[in-house]
Amino acid sequence: MISKRKETLPITSVTEFYIEDISGPPDNPIDPWHLKISGQVANSLDLSLAQIRALPSIQQIATLTCIGNPVGGRAMGNARWTGVPLKSLLKKADPEFLANRLILRAGDGYYESIPLKKGYHPGALLAYQMNDQPLTRDHGYPLRLILPGLYGIKQVKWLNEIEISRGSFKGYWQERGWTQKAQVKICSRIDTPQNAETLPFRTQVIKGIAFSGDRGIQYVQVSTDGEKSWALARLEKPLSPYSWVFWSFKWKPYRRGPFNLAVKATDLYSGRQEDGLRDAFPSGVAGIHRIQVYIA
Repeated sequence: MISKRKETLPITSVTEFYIEDISGPPDNPIDPWHLKISGQVANSLDLSLAQIRALPSIQQIATLTCIGNPVGGRAMGNARWTGVPLKSLLKKADPEFLANRLILRAGDGYYESIPLKKGYHPGALLAYQMNDQPLTRDHGYPLRLILPGLYGIKQVKWLNEIEISRGSFKGYWQERGWTQKAQVKICSRIDTPQNAETLPFRTQVIKGIAFSGDRGIQYVQVSTDGEKSWALARLEKPLSPYSWVFWSFKWKPYRRGPFNLAVKATDLYSGRQEDGLRDAFPSGVAGIHRIQVYIA
């Protein structure tokens, strides 16, 4: 029997939230820090952190996941973000008619891009707080992008410049062969029980999470017989349209011995979780999470 991981909580603490970047926080943060919005716009903007904090803000719960997260992996986190809707600043900047892309630059030298229309996503947020506290340096202080529906490679930390342009642009990871689209694939995992765990011969409750970016979860299916059959799991209400969903399934083993368990999910648009693509490169994994347990 292996030791159990910590229970997955609806909101991930700052200390438990996964961290990915190219080189860590900037060694010498720009002081004073400013966010510049320029390019093909009618009005260029240059805003201090105090000016951004003074703007009307919103709070939203959103899950982030790393594009390199393996099947059943833990490089995911769900947090409460506070900041300024990106669309409000884009409206102030007033992009030119033919502009179609946002180029994002960060204090650590990282650079990315997204279609301009993604900047008007209702959940696109320039966040300066995480779980009601100022962002830590590891998580992007003083400002980071939160963009539901996309993998972490698009969630730029230490953001200090947004250029509005026309045409294509390859970001840091696109230059290295990774996807430009970076849309989160449907994923689900079993958190309880753990792989190789020994369980008593009685009714068990299988639990886990499912996630599909900003497309929600319609249903989750669980198999306890090596995928010969599937049954619907019970879903809890998500904390927001952009958060992971908790699911549970009551299972009464009919014998002692090994059992192969699996889970898969379907989003609100009837997109089904795929199987077979286990390599994260170039656009994220698409495999079904499977574990084996032993009933004693």
